[in-house]
Amino acid sequence: MASLAELLKMWLLALFYGVLVVFRTLISCFTKGFRKVLSSKHRERPSCIDDPSLGTHGFLNLKEGIRIHYVASGPEDKPLMLFVHGFPEFWYSWRHQIREFQKDYRVVAIDQRGYSESSKPSGLDNYTVEKLMSDLAQCIQGLGYKKCILVGHDWGGIVTWAFGRKYQDMVEKLIVMNCPPIPVFQTILKTCNEQFKKSWYMYFFQLPLLPEFTLSTNDYAIFNTIPVVSKSSKSESPLQDGQENEHLAAYKYTFSQPGALTPPLNYYRAWFRAKPSFQHDLEYTMPALLIWGTKDKALDIALPNYVEKNAPKIEVQKIEDADHFVQNDAAAAVNQIMRDWLKKM
Repeated sequence: MASLAELLKMWLLALFYGVLVVFRTLISCFTKGFRKVLSSKHRERPSCIDDPSLGTHGFLNLKEGIRIHYVASGPEDKPLMLFVHGFPEFWYSWRHQIREFQKDYRVVAIDQRGYSESSKPSGLDNYTVEKLMSDLAQCIQGLGYKKCILVGHDWGGIVTWAFGRKYQDMVEKLIVMNCPPIPVFQTILKTCNEQFKKSWYMYFFQLPLLPEFTLSTNDYAIFNTIPVVSKSSKSESPLQDGQENEHLAAYKYTFSQPGALTPPLNYYRAWFRAKPSFQHDLEYTMPALLIWGTKDKALDIALPNYVEKNAPKIEVQKIEDADHFVQNDAAAAVNQIMRDWLKKM
């Protein structure tokens, strides 16, 4: 459990950022109109989510009544490549990597618990890193494998880094994008002012209800701010004027479903209140690769730099001018780095 001093600091910062967000929202209401800010568009399920070229949808029944949704493609006799998404995403964020590697691997992209079509249990204790790691172990076994090439991004990276230390025998190779191992983030958050300032939203997310409301305002405008969702990425055809991006529609449809926002936010709430009971170092026994988009606005460049300096067994590959969602923003570069690295390992 977090100490009393840590909890007090967390709540003070959460309230401070909450006041700023409320003030900004009120200004938006007066300038744009309350109806526009508070309304959202009804969306049917976009066809891109069910694109058969991305694979077949399925479910895994885990312990404690957890049901994990996944999309699988590629030969069943090939090694398993398991993709774990971050926030605010779902399995679809791996579409470029699925298409790239489905001929050579049994490619599976899951919705982590609390996301999209997977179970959404209530309570913060259901979203600890320990529970999320257990889900991955059960998924690997449920898919009929003993180990996998494990690929994570953002919150999926937090889970996969920890999984690679606790469940070493189940990870053949580890690839993480724009997310440092837990001890690196804990160190940099305390020592780097830039990272502390960039982490403001993590404190804001500790508040009840207000973050959910804020993320839903202006027709879920949070997704308009993610370039690779709201606009064409470097890997996709440019949009015509007035054309709605099918990827943006997919994200807004997914996160506008009843109860879709609270479970993802509970990842952050559980993190700050409980702190991971499983502490680990940077000594990974399997080959490990960290891919980093250097234009990340949420995670400072000090994080991959720290890994380069203090964890020489982890290979770090930086992609200039790519943002936090590097697997989409620079899909071709990411896929090539992954393929070259897998070939030599």
